[in-house]
Amino acid sequence: MRGAAKSHIDEIMALYDELGSIRATARAMGVNYTGVRDRITRELARRQAEQDLEVAGYQLDPTNKTPEEAWKAHKQVFERRVGKSIGHYERTIRRHGPFVIFHATDEHVDDDASALMVLEADIRASHDMNAIMCHGGDLLNNWPVAGKLAKQWAEQACTLPDALLRAQHFIEMFKPDVWVDGNHEEMNPYLINLFETWMPDNVIRDYWRCNFVVETPERDIRVSLSHKFAKGSSWFHGLHGHIRETLQSDERDLYMDGHYHQAATMYYHLPERSHSCLLVASAGYKMVDKWATRISRGGKLPHLPGRAHWIVCDPFADPGAQVCHAFEQPQLAEAFFNTLQNLREV
Repeated sequence: MRGAAKSHIDEIMALYDELGSIRATARAMGVNYTGVRDRITRELARRQAEQDLEVAGYQLDPTNKTPEEAWKAHKQVFERRVGKSIGHYERTIRRHGPFVIFHATDEHVDDDASALMVLEADIRASHDMNAIMCHGGDLLNNWPVAGKLAKQWAEQACTLPDALLRAQHFIEMFKPDVWVDGNHEEMNPYLINLFETWMPDNVIRDYWRCNFVVETPERDIRVSLSHKFAKGSSWFHGLHGHIRETLQSDERDLYMDGHYHQAATMYYHLPERSHSCLLVASAGYKMVDKWATRISRGGKLPHLPGRAHWIVCDPFADPGAQVCHAFEQPQLAEAFFNTLQNLREV
């Protein structure tokens, strides 16, 4: 066994190729059969794998590259891919002076419990303020075809063809600037490709989370839009995930999510970084659903405040002052926005 361990595998295989059997190779080397059997068996399997790959069209010639060259080749590929990702990661939107961000999520427009007339009015009001339109995921129920959720889907008045028509109408009416897909889109991934055909040009889009920057002449405002910040799982603290995200990620001025049908806002300050930000969770438009009322709404009557948020951003804010301000009603946001615009024009 000691002799086999010291022998290079190429020497072992050269002897095996000459003699034609593992037992004869072991006798020639002066070791027992088991001493070389495993090494020869592994090498034969590797040779067969290479042969199979070459038949499939892969070119495997170990003399063309050293292991170090193969390593460096991968680094170059990775850097190219990361470069593209970073370019997408920091997509920009340009504005001049104060502006509004509309955060709408969890519309579930094919659900009987979703208030579509309220949603439609909110969209109109947001466009009137020239808001940056951000969709946070779960446009449709899109439930699977089996199990408990399928039963709930069957109880809805909306048919599947109508659900897709509603989704198309929403996208055409909403005109998103930023879009993330949520878990209900993931249940049937074909929807992601279908939505793509309805999206406006230059929409910033990703699955589950998008980071983007609003550039203004005064300063840049950095935003993170997520379906749900994954580092938090508490139903009893709507901003648990946001807080952990601020501690563990790069600094953003605004963090927005949904998913749990909760409404919450918080101004959060990190004294060790001298950084302040706004945390927002919007509850969505499914207003009398058992799931939504059990988690956050309280009672069976529709609860309108917190369904969405209008965030008025002031790039002229003094250092250390709040840059983003959240409102639960578009009328309040518009009044503050108009006052801010008049103030900054002086």
